[in-house]
Amino acid sequence: MKKRLIPFFVALLAAFTAMGQVPQFNAESYLDWIYSNPAIELNATTILGNRIVLYTNSNGFPLTLTSPQFQCYGRQTINMTVTWITDQWHNTNFNVDKVALTAALLDADGVSVDSVTYTLTSETVSRTNILNMSITTPRGMSKARLRFASWRGDVNSCGAVRQIVMTTVLKGDVNQDGEVSVADINAIVDVIMGKPAAEDLIAHADVNMDKEISLADINDVIDIIVGK
Repeated sequence: MKKRLIPFFVALLAAFTAMGQVPQFNAESYLDWIYSNPAIELNATTILGNRIVLYTNSNGFPLTLTSPQFQCYGRQTINMTVTWITDQWHNTNFNVDKVALTAALLDADGVSVDSVTYTLTSETVSRTNILNMSITTPRGMSKARLRFASWRGDVNSCGAVRQIVMTTVLKGDVNQDGEVSVADINAIVDVIMGKPAAEDLIAHADVNMDKEISLADINDVIDIIVGK
C-alpha cells in the first residue's frame, strides 16, 4: 500500500510546486526577497525603475538578490526566465564580458550547492535581455533558496533585475504524470523514432538539456529510476 501512495504524494507535491510554491520576483510579488544593498529599499518603484542592480563594487562587496526559502525535492529542475536590464550597454565604458548573471542554489544553511551562469555576448546584448536558466536540486534536498549575482560586473557593466519567473519540473518526468518510470523511457523512444508528440513532452524529453534527444536522455532517466 505504501508503494502505491508514493507516486501519489510525488504528484501532489509537483502540483503544489507548479501552482506557485517557488517564489516569483516582479513588481507585484517581491515580499521576503533580500536585496543586499541596504541603501535601496526593495519595492515596486525600484523594480520598475531598474534600480535593483547586481555587480561587485570597488570594495569587493557583491550586490545580490536572494529568494525566500522554498520547499523542494531531489531531482527537481527549476527553470528561471529572468528579465535583465543593461542600461549601459551602448556606452563606451560598457564591457559585455562582465555582464554574466549567476544563479546559485543555496541549501537550508545558506551554503551554495550548485550554480548556473548566463553570459551575454556583443551579438546578443541589448537594453532588455530575456535569460533562460535552469538548475536541478540534488537528491535529499528539501529546502532551498536561489541567490542571483553578477560576480564580475562593475558599475559600468552592471545589470538590473526586473523580473524572475520560476517554474519547476521533476527531472526525467517526460510525460508529466508526477513520477519517473519506464513510461518516460518509452516516451523518449517515441520522440526519437519520430512519433507525433506535444511540444511540451518533446521539451521534457531532453532530460540532460544538451539540446538533442538521444540515448543519453534515456540513460539519465534510468539513473534516476535506479537512484543514482
